Amino acid sequence: MSDFLYKLNPAQREVVQYLNGPCLVVAGAGSGKTLVIEYRVVNLINHNINPSQILLLTFTRKAATQMLLRAAKHNYQARNVSGGTFHSFAYSILNKYSKVLKLNTFVILDEEDSQQVISWCTKQLGLDKLEKPFPKKDQLRKIFASSINKNLSVEKIIEDEYPVFSDWTSEIIKINKKYQEIKKEHGYMDYEDLLVNLYYILKEQEKLRSYISQQFCYIMVDEYQDTNTLQAEIVYLMAKEHQNICVVGDDAQSIYRFRGATHRNIMTFVNKFPNCKVFKLEANYRSQQKILDVANAILSQMRHRYFKQLYSAKQLTGEMPYLILCRNSFNEASWIADKISENLNKGITLAEQAVLFRSSYVSIPVQIELQKRSIPFKVWGGMAFQETAHVKDLLSYFRLLVNPMDEIALRRVLLLVDGIGPKTAQQIIKEFRFCKNNISLANFLSQRFHRPQLERLISLFKKLEDPSYNLKRKYECLLHYYKPILENKYDDVLDRLQDLEVLKEIILRYEDLRDIENFLADFVLEISEDQPYLTQETKKESVTLSTIHSAKGLEWRVVFVMGLVEGVLPSSFSFDNPDALDEEHRLLYVALTRAKEMLFLSASYEQSSYGLPQTKRLSRFIDSKFILSYLKSIIVDYNSCITISNCYE
Repeated sequence: MSDFLYKLNPAQREVVQYLNGPCLVVAGAGSGKTLVIEYRVVNLINHNINPSQILLLTFTRKAATQMLLRAAKHNYQARNVSGGTFHSFAYSILNKYSKVLKLNTFVILDEEDSQQVISWCTKQLGLDKLEKPFPKKDQLRKIFASSINKNLSVEKIIEDEYPVFSDWTSEIIKINKKYQEIKKEHGYMDYEDLLVNLYYILKEQEKLRSYISQQFCYIMVDEYQDTNTLQAEIVYLMAKEHQNICVVGDDAQSIYRFRGATHRNIMTFVNKFPNCKVFKLEANYRSQQKILDVANAILSQMRHRYFKQLYSAKQLTGEMPYLILCRNSFNEASWIADKISENLNKGITLAEQAVLFRSSYVSIPVQIELQKRSIPFKVWGGMAFQETAHVKDLLSYFRLLVNPMDEIALRRVLLLVDGIGPKTAQQIIKEFRFCKNNISLANFLSQRFHRPQLERLISLFKKLEDPSYNLKRKYECLLHYYKPILENKYDDVLDRLQDLEVLKEIILRYEDLRDIENFLADFVLEISEDQPYLTQETKKESVTLSTIHSAKGLEWRVVFVMGLVEGVLPSSFSFDNPDALDEEHRLLYVALTRAKEMLFLSASYEQSSYGLPQTKRLSRFIDSKFILSYLKSIIVDYNSCITISNCYE
């Protein structure tokens, strides 16, 4: 046995040593699945599998990079393994075989760009001035994306998720058709197109699919429970010939249905690959046993699951988890703030404590309470770095260096110039589009639109187009040009300038301007799942306040899960949908399994509705003698004595 295998427990070792044929690894929370993937990569290479034939698909590029870097410490050849997200892998294949799609080149649209194209389509169809309420461009974008991710028609998405727009179904379908046409005409692809076109190649181009499949003879997929229908089909088509497919995930942590992820993929994987071997990782390296007892009890009540029983691998013991019952949300918030302070006095830092909740609004009383007590906190979320306006502004200039015909980028750049409005910008774009001569942007603007307000922009483009300028110098010129614009547009200039310094560091990792195309693709594909964007202020020692969705994959010594009442968790929107209700159940399981040492569940029975108090019932997921037997109850009421029975029954 190789030395590194001794670090694994028997169940982990069995997975790592199973190299050929399909396998499903049901990895319980905190069971060390990342280590298993890392060591399995090493073991494949140690058994003379060419690293270039191994493909690791994850949901963040950061995760793939970290796993492969750790694997390389055991065998340096792991650096040659292909790893990344479904979208980045799709980009690499489409970039190589774009001629199959009759494309010479293509541009990846981010969310804002996609919305802008949809806005154009709406205007071209004369649907931008309708009298009745009509979906906005961001809502249309969500409808079209959901249609692809959930493998449902636009009509069905509107019927199920956006019934308020049902009167406009035919118009929305027309916009979607136009949107597809515009993208094809201009060589644009949004995130969904990357997967759709990869699926097309694998499904319709049999010889090419066979070649790609042979190129990647060993495939591993992390977080398989988070795949959507299209991603699962891509995995199947890639692996159906050689059958060397290993997927790792936890059915009980499938909580991204709103993104199109489907719990069915992990449950039906064994049907797609009949000879599949199923492994279970049940040893938990995160939580003490009494927390796991509650998690196991919650897990046992779920429908449609793989049976597993988590146990503390380190035989950790600790306090029994608590159920805190309060009259209202402000009492609940006050108790949580008291406990956070108490824990801090006991030596548990703020960074080691987190408050989790189903929806952001639930946390407002806690935010107010913590602020009153001057306890620093960060709300996990916020706009992703690459989606901030100032970063998108600078990227637009680089996009134009790669593709001067990028109308989205050119419009954004022109509208940043004082005195240039939408009409003038459109006129410039129109004339440049039909300019037959192979002319640079700088020369075109100086010859056709030499206006005083454009002089600085023309001068900038001459420098950016100058081949003697290296990438660093180009960026410095751009920053010098953009700084006055930044100062005029925003109040928080220093924070934004700091962001642009970070962007500079990222860009300078690429050797020269020839790599800028790869940089732009990488940057768009670094989707915000990796980590929410945090300002310098929120990086200080602070308590984390987070939605459960954002907390997945993280852990803290102490976890508070608040708002455990009917209508909040589970959400009232799930009451009439069994699949949605099942996911709410899994959300609670994810929240519980974030805690390492101490777990506090809380609920307030008196909720306000339109200014009037209403009595809420305890969440159905914990309102049973079986579940409550694993919890120690504390009644908190500053007005009168109450009991569980007269609160919730």
